[in-house]
Amino acid sequence: MGGGLSMRRSLAGAVRNAAAVALLPALAACGGDSVRPPVVVVTPQPVHGVIAQTALTGFETDVWISIELSLSQRGVLDITVDWAYPSTWMNVYFGRTNCVYSQLVDKTCPFILSSETKDPKPRVLYTESLEPGTYYLVLYNVPKNSRAGTGSDNTESVSLQLGLTVSASGERSTDTIRLGRPTVLSPPRL
Repeated sequence: MGGGLSMRRSLAGAVRNAAAVALLPALAACGGDSVRPPVVVVTPQPVHGVIAQTALTGFETDVWISIELSLSQRGVLDITVDWAYPSTWMNVYFGRTNCVYSQLVDKTCPFILSSETKDPKPRVLYTESLEPGTYYLVLYNVPKNSRAGTGSDNTESVSLQLGLTVSASGERSTDTIRLGRPTVLSPPRL
């Protein structure tokens, strides 16, 4: 007889629990507080693409080369520069100003990025977010300086690759960059 009482209590407890669970949604609707599904926010991921590639040969030492870049879309630019010889010292600069030879030699050109070192090869630089506009990529093949232990005598072949990372929510353009023709910046003739 004691076993039957225990079983009735267990059965009554199970029925009460089931009734309470069944009434929860109805009770929530009564007070104006509705049960809402969780909100899922999907943040679009940035989109990256290679937007330009080019190469040049016969790049002698002690020569500055400036390449005009016209960006038509806001984003973060990655610049990859590679060259043939591991012993070459290739300086890479990037900025908004089309500097003249004297500014480059005197190091007064206001670059956004500059990398004046032998390594790493290839060189990869990243900008902060850039607005659409005209920019300049400048390369300098450093001549050999035995006293300082820098530079080389190598005439180089250089390859460039430019990538752009844009916000996925922004408008996409198929014409994101226009590369100007490389310009050799020579010292003024006296």
